[in-house]
Amino acid sequence: MPTWVKIVLRSVGVVNSAVLLLGLSFMTESIYLVLSGRVKTHSDTPYFYVAFAIMAIVELVFISIFLLASIRFVRGNLSAANLYSFAVLMFVVYFVATGLMWRLGSGIGTSIGAATGGTGEGTAFFAFLLWFLHPMPFPLYPVVTAVLVQVIKWRYATLRSPRQGIA
Repeated sequence: MPTWVKIVLRSVGVVNSAVLLLGLSFMTESIYLVLSGRVKTHSDTPYFYVAFAIMAIVELVFISIFLLASIRFVRGNLSAANLYSFAVLMFVVYFVATGLMWRLGSGIGTSIGAATGGTGEGTAFFAFLLWFLHPMPFPLYPVVTAVLVQVIKWRYATLRSPRQGIA
């Protein structure tokens, strides 16, 4: 594997790990506050605890998958590219779906919106790391890095494959 591939993969892995662990520390505090009863719900958010529990589990699953892929990137393992890219695709779908569900009525949307504030901290740094380049409400950094590792995987695969010649 070329040196530039190792440098890029390890850089992505280290940055991902750092921002995900930072987000996880903030999310852990939110989970503690909710479980200890320090967070009270209002009549506008009747399903807050259910939404919070579901979203916390989903966020923890995403963080776990991203950390697993990041550790494999740090080790120089390019085979984690597909896992990482698929997880990013699912994360973008989850991100957009959560935003759309804020519009649901009967207190469901407000409960989801309130729960997003506590659980979304886990992946917020990861999703908005490139916010300063182009401020927009979209997880730009994960998409950019997923495309980057897929391009590296494709490029490295073409470098490794023997060229077929005409005999």
